[in-house]
Amino acid sequence: MPVITINGPIGCGSVTVGQMVSQELNLNFVDRLIFTQAARLMGAPVKVLIEKEQRVVRFKDRLSRFIQTVLERSAVAGVSGDPYFGPGIESLPAETLAELVGESPLSPSKVDDKAFLEATTKVVNDLHRGGNVVIIGRGANVILADTPGVMHVGLVAPLELRVETMMQREHLDLDEAEIYVRELDEAWNIYFRKFFNTSPTEASRYHIVLNMEKIQASTAAEVIVHACGDLAS
Repeated sequence: MPVITINGPIGCGSVTVGQMVSQELNLNFVDRLIFTQAARLMGAPVKVLIEKEQRVVRFKDRLSRFIQTVLERSAVAGVSGDPYFGPGIESLPAETLAELVGESPLSPSKVDDKAFLEATTKVVNDLHRGGNVVIIGRGANVILADTPGVMHVGLVAPLELRVETMMQREHLDLDEAEIYVRELDEAWNIYFRKFFNTSPTEASRYHIVLNMEKIQASTAAEVIVHACGDLAS
């Protein structure tokens, strides 16, 4: 019952690699749907939890429009596995989708930090107990640190490559994409420091760290699949 966590900064391919691994090993794949469950436990809108993690300020409006576009595209196409949300977004209840794109009187700053961490931790631990899952981000590598049967994978890539990826993926110009990536990088680091008292790039937190500038996503997936054999030894 392998459990794999994959963490990396925006634009390094965590979702793509995670989906490949989950398909190869026939595992469930979980990305932002962790926040769906955590939001239910807290009684808070999903959008607020996402904003609390990302702390997007200048790009908040753009992000909101982007989320709405993703949801509309997924609904029209009837497909799962959107690269932003991961498989399963089309199965979310209507009220959850409305929360993602709508306005909420509850701001991220008003969401209790302790409750936020407890809810996220419970969801991740529940996923671990269920087994057979690839978990993207959400600090799952720290929550499940040293847990038997769990492999933690870190992905890295230079800023330039990640900016180029976001230009293509979100149709941003160079300046917009660089600001977007830098802001989310800052939010990622703050998230880990605030809730886990560590850095997301701390190598000791991972079994393996893969440089996505040097290898293709398919190669990274193959390495992870092969390394999973060590979980049983």
